[in-house]
Amino acid sequence: MWQKRPKRASQKRTGWPAKTKADFADDGFDSDTSDDSAGSSGTDSLLDEDPETPLITFAVVYERAMRLLVRREHGRKELELKLLQRELPLDLITSVLDNLAEERLQCDVRFAEAYTRMRVSRLYGSNKIRADLQARHLEQSITEDAINTNEADWAVIAFEALEKKFGRELGGSFKMDFETKAKMQRYLYRRGFEIPEIQSAITDIEIASTQVENDPQL
Repeated sequence: MWQKRPKRASQKRTGWPAKTKADFADDGFDSDTSDDSAGSSGTDSLLDEDPETPLITFAVVYERAMRLLVRREHGRKELELKLLQRELPLDLITSVLDNLAEERLQCDVRFAEAYTRMRVSRLYGSNKIRADLQARHLEQSITEDAINTNEADWAVIAFEALEKKFGRELGGSFKMDFETKAKMQRYLYRRGFEIPEIQSAITDIEIASTQVENDPQL
């Protein structure tokens, strides 16, 4: 039976806030294909009523933006791009986004924090999370603050990522040879972990695999 990560006197796992429904309703940070899957009413009928003279007002753009925000948090630039894809006027989009920011209905800081919590819960490292946030056109200071204030223990998360990926292979004929270590290193590197975190996680997996080998009942 697989044994959990060996405890070290110098290591202490720091918890991070759990993902909540209030942070993002549909957990759709990775895919937004369902944004307009609901039945069309109100805005859609206004836009489609007369193709030659569509009635697009501030209220129409505001309602469309809110339909996106109630599903999950959005960064400002991300929300702007989605509204532009719906062929809504840029001047109205800008006015709507300014209004939403003033009302605190859209907030880049809140979005970055919610996104970071979600990716940490899925066992990704800080480098991957940082790249994802930057790809969403967030300011660097907001990105760094979201990662730093999360207080995640990245070495523990790296170990848990290895445990999830390779845990079933431990014991029996499992061998922690050079090829296996290289495979684990590549896996964690792709998930965005730093070199010291990767080395720590692999060392702990190696210790755990030895314990399993020496005591088959573990």
